[in-house]
Amino acid sequence: MNRSRNRRRKRIKTKELNIIKILIILVILIFIIPRFISFAIYVYNFTYEHIISSQDFHFSSDKLTEDHLEYEVTNNWSGAETYTILINMSSKQNDMSYTEADIVYSISCTCSDNVTYTLSKTTGTIVGTKNNGDNLDAFTIDITPISPLSNNDEAWIEVTATSTAPYTKVLTGKMILGVGTSDISYEIIDAPNQPFLTVNIVNSTSIDTDVTLTYDPEVVLLDMTSRLYLNSTDSDTQQLNSYDYLNSITSSVSSLSTTSVKFYKIDVTQDYSYAGQNSITPVIQLHV
Repeated sequence: MNRSRNRRRKRIKTKELNIIKILIILVILIFIIPRFISFAIYVYNFTYEHIISSQDFHFSSDKLTEDHLEYEVTNNWSGAETYTILINMSSKQNDMSYTEADIVYSISCTCSDNVTYTLSKTTGTIVGTKNNGDNLDAFTIDITPISPLSNNDEAWIEVTATSTAPYTKVLTGKMILGVGTSDISYEIIDAPNQPFLTVNIVNSTSIDTDVTLTYDPEVVLLDMTSRLYLNSTDSDTQQLNSYDYLNSITSSVSSLSTTSVKFYKIDVTQDYSYAGQNSITPVIQLHV
């Protein structure tokens, strides 16, 4: 009898202990589950905001790409004077998609052993719309031969632009300068979804020369702050929607120099690149 009573007491105590354990576990879960759910919601929101922010992060250039663009920027450089390369940076894909935050980036270069280079700056900031910026920035690189180069010689420079805030992205490009015959030539540097293009005019002669650029203002518009425009000696206009727009400009280009001028594109999706090919008619034409 005593043994039977003892067994019953043990079973009762075991049940009581199990009930207490279950109650303790339930109390712990009551405190843990809401916090776990809150943490899960926080992680989800943070991840979602990070993905959305990354999608609105645009860091691009007219000469540098993620795929390491390599191309000849000129084939008729005299090889004796300093050649200036203008590199435009942007945080804007189009009028509907742009980065609100400022993008801070660093710049580095390497070059062939027959030239030296000078950067206009080693860091830059593309001011975003959040700070009333235009999502644009630019820098220049001056390429100077160590000694005069011969006809058909080449020089090159590799450029890297790395965004450091708010996200990291690396753009690179290799630009090749070919030494050619002495004359006046030009090229148009452009890329799809860039708001502007750049015209580089190369005067490889030994005298200052007047050049005229003609274009359709329904396609491109001249940057009125450019040195070429400010030093212009003549111009023509055409009327559009009761307004007069420049469609021709004449200005002097110094001997043994490269002059760059910017044009804004009406249709930013277009690519008006031109490197002297005879098979296409450029949107901006040069006349000497």
